[in-house]
Parts: sequence; C-alpha cells; structure tokens
Amino acid sequence: MMRFGFSEEDFYNFPNYMISHAADEEFHHDGNGGINEVFFGVTLRDTSRKNSLKISDNCKGNFAYIILFGNESEITQNIDTEIVVGNNSKLTMDVFCAGTSQSTVNHNIKLSIGKNSEVTLSNSIIAGKTNNYNLNVDFLGEDSVLNLPTILMPSDNEKINFQSVINHNVSRCNSKQTVRSVVSGNGVSDFYGLIKVAKNAQKTQAEQVNNNILLSENARALSKPQLEIYADDVKCSHGSTTGMLDKEAIFYMRSRGISLKTAQNLMIKAFIDEVTGQIESEDFRRYLDYQTSIKNSNL
Repeated sequence: MMRFGFSEEDFYNFPNYMISHAADEEFHHDGNGGINEVFFGVTLRDTSRKNSLKISDNCKGNFAYIILFGNESEITQNIDTEIVVGNNSKLTMDVFCAGTSQSTVNHNIKLSIGKNSEVTLSNSIIAGKTNNYNLNVDFLGEDSVLNLPTILMPSDNEKINFQSVINHNVSRCNSKQTVRSVVSGNGVSDFYGLIKVAKNAQKTQAEQVNNNILLSENARALSKPQLEIYADDVKCSHGSTTGMLDKEAIFYMRSRGISLKTAQNLMIKAFIDEVTGQIESEDFRRYLDYQTSIKNSNL
C-alpha cells in the first residue's frame, strides 16, 4: 500500500511518521474530479495551528487527520480547522485523536457545504486528559448530505467534551449523526448536540443519536441532544441511551469458555463497529480497529 509516499509500515506507526512528516501548509484540493487520499496530522511539537481544507466544485477528496502525542509531556493543543466543500462535490474526512494522560486538545472545526454535495466526517477520540471538540456545520446549498459517525472512549482521569451544532439553512438537506461512547474507570464523556432547522429549510431530514456504555460505577456519560426547528415540513429525530454491558450476553459467552475480558472486548467491538462501519476508507478502518483494540485491552 502506498499513497502519497505513505507506506504500510508508516500506517501502523503514525506517531513516528507524523513527527517527521507533520504538515503545516494549507490543503487545497481542486483536481479533476478524481479521488485521492491524503494523510496529515499534528504532533507534540505543535501547540497551536490553523488548517484550511477546500474542496472545489465537482471534486472528490479523501482525508485522514491524525492528532497524536508520543510521550507523557504536559501539552495543550489548540487547533482550528476550516473546511469548505463546494457544489457537486464529495468529501470523506476521518479525524482521530489519541493524546496522553497529560495532554489537552481544543479542536474547533467549521464546516460549510455547498449544493448537491456529500460529506462524511468521522471523529474518533480515544485518549487524552481533556479533549474539547467543537463542530459547527452550515448547509449553504440544497440537496446535500452529511454523515457524522463518532466514537468517544474516555478512561481513567480522561474527559471528552463533544459539542456539535448543525445548521440546516436551506431546503432538502439530510444529516445523520451517530455518537457512541464507551466510558471506563472514572472517565467522563459529555455530548451536546444541536440540530437547527431554519424557517425556509423545508424537506429537511435530520437524525441524531447518542448511545453510551458505562464500564464501571464511577464512569459518567452526559448527553444533551437537541432539536430547534422553525420549518414545518421536516423529518427530524434525536435520542440518547446510557447503560452497562449486557450481563446475560456476557454470561452466555462465558458459559461457552470465553473469558470475561474477551467477552467484554467482543461486546465493545460490536458496539463501536456499527459506527466504524460508516467509515468509507478501508485503510482508516483498519487503523482505527488497531487503536481501539489496544484501548480495549487496557480497560
């Protein structure tokens, strides 16, 4: 596998790769409608950065955005990312964040989507002392689609604040947001999601779901999905669930010789696989499976 000088060895060794290949320039993709894959990221050297990604009209792009820290140094990372998707275009972007027990990441993403375009923006935050993630989306053109699969996995002494605002400003646009949290130790996940439908955004279809699994008595999952609708011809829904792993399912697996740890890991994997299955890039799915399996083994 080789894409833009990115080898398979590098793919499974992202920290070293990013330290030597961190990109600081603006990413601008305005090709001839082809699909390309670009990997870029930030490392412990960066304390503040701004990214700009522009997808012009009639164009397609696939991007993986990796935020990693290679040691236990105390660091605060401030990231501002602006994404502009033109008309009749397609963007697939996968964001992955794995900090350390001393790291704080403040990540603000502003996404605007033109007419008749399709965007999938996946977010996977699996480690770090504090992760503050703020996403603001504006539909600027009709007949566009947005998919937002998200995985949050805070463990001991980790907190993830995930906030999203999706503005349906125009008619006939669809959005789907699926957020799944696996919280262990005394970790905290805090989801705030708002879908706002303007008065003239008729025929909007919007779905927002937050599901949480708590692996310990001290784990906490806070959830506040919201709808703010000013149009009258829409299909919008939101919901939230929080619970523990199914004890009967675990007992069934253990009665067939599967250890408690393996049974728990299988159930966690099945829970998050419903989200990772929405990620288009096979390479990124493999990387995410690799990283979440490491996380699960340490829970």
